[in-house]
Amino acid sequence: MAESIVVSGLVAKHREIAGRIDHHCKEIERLGAGLAHLDATLKLFAPDLDLRSLKPKVHRQRNVVFRPGEVPRFILDALREAVRPLTGHALAEQAVALKGLDSSPEALRAVQKSLTTALKSIAGKGTITEGPMQGQARTWRIA
Repeated sequence: MAESIVVSGLVAKHREIAGRIDHHCKEIERLGAGLAHLDATLKLFAPDLDLRSLKPKVHRQRNVVFRPGEVPRFILDALREAVRPLTGHALAEQAVALKGLDSSPEALRAVQKSLTTALKSIAGKGTITEGPMQGQARTWRIA
């Protein structure tokens, strides 16, 4: 009996993934046709343009937890109020609590990923610096 439940679950998952792959393949074909039309139109207006020199625009997935610009403000506020340097994980825990999200490991990991990217960007500007290591974790503080 347990085997049939496992098999039916795996079959359902297989069908779901195959359907998603089929959907995305059709979307790729549609986008490819649109790009071919754009390339032909560009060649009409700029015959000397080398289309290989056009780099694709990077598509970034929008963060659904934070509004644009909210992550750096949150980080700087948290580090200003902290009495000691904070790890990315500690910042993620604060953010999850502030936003009222569930504190599951997956949610923490997703928030920490957003924060880590922002931390590196802010550190590149010189606003924050790395503090002492806390075990294997990097800590951050206001410069």
